[in-house]
Amino acid sequence: MVGVRAPNSRPQFSLLRKQTRSFLRYKVPMSRIAKNSAPAPVAPRPPAAAPATQAAASPATNAGWAIKNTAPIKPSAPAATSAEVATAFFTAFQNKDLAAFEKLYAPGATFHDPIYDLKNRSETLGMWKSLFAAGKDLKLSFKVLDAGPEGAKVAWTADYKVFGRPVHNEAVSNMTIKDGQITAQRDDWSWSKWARQALPLGPLVDFPPVKAALRFFMRQA
Repeated sequence: MVGVRAPNSRPQFSLLRKQTRSFLRYKVPMSRIAKNSAPAPVAPRPPAAAPATQAAASPATNAGWAIKNTAPIKPSAPAATSAEVATAFFTAFQNKDLAAFEKLYAPGATFHDPIYDLKNRSETLGMWKSLFAAGKDLKLSFKVLDAGPEGAKVAWTADYKVFGRPVHNEAVSNMTIKDGQITAQRDDWSWSKWARQALPLGPLVDFPPVKAALRFFMRQA
């Protein structure tokens, strides 16, 4: 057999080597590219979020039933002391101020003196109203003798006219006071001295049937 001669590959290899040299000759080094190239643009950062000026709404607010614009709760003022209550009462007494009396007496306040025995504020205010109407030219002075957590003791003197007759009455009030209001009051004074000045009956005012009748009449006035 006649052997087939393989094609000569040397010319092809020579051509490839030339092309490789030519490429390397004109290729720009990477170091030059790094020096001459402009820096890549940096993407701007997003602006920082503004601080929140309001707290997140609560579920109650979102639901529409939360109380809005409420003022801070202030502690309630302490109740007046017994001395302050007693002073306020007798100052109102001097001015015949029934509105002040109504605030100073507790709803269930009791009152007792030689004529009256009253069970609540309404009855007590009714008594003072009738006395203020009957007594004219009232002049009253008072002094707080003692005051403590549960009440006060006050000495007072009243000058006025009843049925045109001048009356001078000296008395002592013992007041039970709770939470800034009078819950009980007992006024002690001389029935005999008062009645002999206020009524034209002389010593008869001390006669038990007469005394009882006079007390009943005055309670109904």
